[in-house]
Amino acid sequence: MSGGIVIRGQAYQRPVELTVNGDTLTWRARRGIEPENIATTVHDVRDVTWLEKRWSVGAGILAGLSVLWISQDIVGFGLMSLGVAVALSVYRWLHPRYWLGLDLGTRWLVMRVDPTCSDHARKLADRIQVRLLTGEVAATPPPLP
Repeated sequence: MSGGIVIRGQAYQRPVELTVNGDTLTWRARRGIEPENIATTVHDVRDVTWLEKRWSVGAGILAGLSVLWISQDIVGFGLMSLGVAVALSVYRWLHPRYWLGLDLGTRWLVMRVDPTCSDHARKLADRIQVRLLTGEVAATPPPLP
């Protein structure tokens, strides 16, 4: 993962970038009106979370309601809503939401990752997990900014 890889997404309901350059991670976001720039390394991350949400709460609720309507002899509306619930479930399964969370000890950096950047984010999460499991330390201390 050497080179400048940019992972884009959303945090605080605004655009965010996580730049990966070798072992250096640079977080650029905007929290309210204050810009947030955090530079760290993969060796400073205490935990990482990668989520692929392939389920839809709305589809589950709609499916439950449609079963209730079918049981109360409102078959036409129940079958139609069940079809919509199945379509929503299939859509969410094919287009999951991706989330990346990095624990820096004093705070968590959590972002919803754009689907176009999900492969890079997944590789970063796997890399940090391997580092955490093997206890790998930095070969050289990071340079001062």
